[in-house]
Amino acid sequence: MRAIVDAKAFSEALNSVSKLLPKSTVPILECVLIRLEKGRCSLTASDLSTYLTLKLPAQGDDFSFALQKPLTAVKACRYFKGELALELTGNDPKYPEAVFTCGLRSGRFDAYLAEEYPALPKQEELVSFTANAADLLKRIERVKYAVWEPQGYSYRADQTCVQFSGNDVFCLDGYRAACDTDPALTFPRPFMTWGKSLAYLKLMGGRDVTVRVGINQIWLTADAVTICCRNEGVDTFRLMDAVPKHFSEEFYVSPKDFLRELDYLDGFQPKRKSPVRFCGGKMALKNALDRCSTSVEIEGESEIPFGFDPRFMRDALKQFGGEKRVKVKLSGENGPIILEAEGRNDFALVLPVRLHETRAA
Repeated sequence: MRAIVDAKAFSEALNSVSKLLPKSTVPILECVLIRLEKGRCSLTASDLSTYLTLKLPAQGDDFSFALQKPLTAVKACRYFKGELALELTGNDPKYPEAVFTCGLRSGRFDAYLAEEYPALPKQEELVSFTANAADLLKRIERVKYAVWEPQGYSYRADQTCVQFSGNDVFCLDGYRAACDTDPALTFPRPFMTWGKSLAYLKLMGGRDVTVRVGINQIWLTADAVTICCRNEGVDTFRLMDAVPKHFSEEFYVSPKDFLRELDYLDGFQPKRKSPVRFCGGKMALKNALDRCSTSVEIEGESEIPFGFDPRFMRDALKQFGGEKRVKVKLSGENGPIILEAEGRNDFALVLPVRLHETRAA
């Protein structure tokens, strides 16, 4: 059994899908499934929550195998140019050997039978829509910082996933939230999935992607790239219900200046980070008011004192890092802190930390 592919295209595809592979005690999960069929070569990698498939043209016989140690094969393929011949040989049919040949160079790699590789979920569809892959990824990258990393099987989907509902792409972890709105794109059905799965949208470049939302999986397809990831649910958080409708104060600050002063305060921080108190442009560590403080220039009125976790405020400000100024909106000292910038459809929300003087009151 023998097939021919373009060496450069095969090398790039193998390198791309191999980045998904997990470290596992199950050897087959560290393999890449290579299938040659009907003039196409498909390469698939999976960590069981995400399946990533890249396709390229091929000529020759139809056959398939699961390539062991694909990262070793990636190193060899970097030296291949022109036509690359793929062959499946071996004396034991249960343990085939994959042979890659390009000019005077060749490499032999252990393989498993394709039947041993985890079966791809059957494609199902409840609703579908089309979006530009680059634009969708930009929205996701803008907000995905506001989630916890999932730990094993013990996680809450609404606190670890990117959520899609209405015109919004948003994330939240119970302490902060980030949301991006695009009136031109309405998601026909709410859904949630992990940001690490959606990161592979970058392989689609600026092409249009077809998104098919099923009960258990979400399929994203653009030309020769397919991503299949788990649908973690439709019960997305009603984020707008948590955003105040009216604000008592609004003022502007420079994200760059604000971050610089947070860095200054961070030098006085204990190992366990202390909250920061803010009022009138002056900032001080909540537990060290007599030791260090600083100020940041503001535009507007700021008379309501409020506290915040500097880690979460830092992330929120970085969401607007390219802007000259960001608007801070307060409904009260214990209300959510909203950050937004003019001419943009996204915002960040940081929950406040209760200050000592608030308790005393």
